[in-house]
Amino acid sequence: MKIAYLTSLYPAVSHTFVLREVLSLRARGHQVGTFSIRKPAAHDIKGHDAQQEAAHTRWLVPGNPTSYAKAFAWLVKQGGAGAVLAIAQAGTDVSPRERVMWSIYFAEAVQLAHWLASEGFEHLHCHFGNTGSNTGMLAAALAGIPFSITCHGSELNEPEKFRLAQKTQHAAFMVCVSKFGKARLMQFTPPALWPKLHVVRCGVEKIDPSPMPAHEGPGRILCVARFSAEKAHLVLLSALLELKQAGQAFHCTLVGDGPLRAAIEARIAELALSSHVTLTGSLAPDAVAEQYEACDIVLLASFSEGVPVVLMEAMAHGRPVVATRVGGVAELVQHESTGFVVAPGDALELAAALSTLLSDRERAAAMGRAGAESVWHEFSVPRSAERLETLFVSAHSAASQK
Repeated sequence: MKIAYLTSLYPAVSHTFVLREVLSLRARGHQVGTFSIRKPAAHDIKGHDAQQEAAHTRWLVPGNPTSYAKAFAWLVKQGGAGAVLAIAQAGTDVSPRERVMWSIYFAEAVQLAHWLASEGFEHLHCHFGNTGSNTGMLAAALAGIPFSITCHGSELNEPEKFRLAQKTQHAAFMVCVSKFGKARLMQFTPPALWPKLHVVRCGVEKIDPSPMPAHEGPGRILCVARFSAEKAHLVLLSALLELKQAGQAFHCTLVGDGPLRAAIEARIAELALSSHVTLTGSLAPDAVAEQYEACDIVLLASFSEGVPVVLMEAMAHGRPVVATRVGGVAELVQHESTGFVVAPGDALELAAALSTLLSDRERAAAMGRAGAESVWHEFSVPRSAERLETLFVSAHSAASQK
C-alpha cells in the first residue's frame, strides 16, 4: 500500500516513535510518505535517521504560494469542495474564530489533498488527534481516500475542542495507544462507532538490556521529557528536595527543552539543587540511549500521559522506572515489579519511591530485568506495525468495495 503519514511536526526529536513506526512499515513492504503541518526547525531534527527523513518530508506551513495555487486550481477542476467545507464548518455553536481557523485548515487540506491524489496515496494516517488531524480529516475527504488517527493522550482531555466524535464518524478507524485512551474515546462517541476504535501500542526496538552501571557515589536519576506543564517538572524538583533533605545521595539529569525551561531553572536555583541537577537540553536518540545506559532509575512525574515511550525505552534498557498513575502508565509499568507507580502531584510519594530504589540497588536491578522482559512482549515496533498494517489493509479493502 501507499500510505501517507501526517503529524504536526515531523520528524521531531519528541516524536521518534513515529519515525520508528514509519520505518517498520516500510520494512514490511509499504510505501510511506511523510508530511508535516509545520516545517521543523534544525533543533527538532536530531539523529541520522531523522535527518534522512527530513529530506523527504513535505510541510504545509510555511507554504509555497505557487504550489498552493496549483492545488486550488486542481480543486476547482475536480469539484466537491462544498461537501468538505460543510464538514469543516459543522456545528451550530462554532465561534467566528473557529470558523476562521477551520478555513485555514481547509486551505492546508487542499494542498495536502493535491499531493495525496496526484501521487496515488491510498490512505492517510494522522498521529495525534489535535489540530493537525483537522487538516488531515479534510484532506482525506478532498482526496477521496480513507483516513485514520492515532490518539496519544492529551487530545483525549479536550474531545470537543478537537472534534474527536466527528473525526471518529468520518475516519476508517481510530487508534489509541492505551486501553485507558480507548475507554476515554468510547465515553464521548456513540456506541455505534465503537467498532472503529482499536488499541495499538507505540513500540520500541529490540535491544539487549544492559546491566545496571557499576559506580560509586550518588544514585543517578534520569528524566526525559519536554519542559511543559503536563510533565510536572516542578513536582519532580520538590521530590528531589525531599531526597536532599533526607540525606539521600543522588544526581538527576533532565533531558529535554520547552517553554518552561526558564521556570525550571529558576526553581532549581530557588531550592538550591544546582549541584544535584543537570539540564542537557534536547538530545539525539543515540545520546538519549547513552543516558539510559548511565542511569540507575528513570523518572516521569507527569500530570497527563498516554503510554510514555520514554518509559518503554527505559525498560527496554533494563532500568527500573518511577512514574505517576495517569493515562495508560499502569498498563506498561507493573507496580513493585518493573517499577513504582505513584499518585500524580504527590512529591512525598514520588520521593519515597525514588528513595527505595536508590537504597536497594539489588531490587532496582531485578525490577530492570523484569521490565526488559515484559516490554518486548506488548510494546515492540514490529508488533505495532503489524497491527496497523492489518487495519490499513482492511480500510483499503472496504473503501475499494464502495
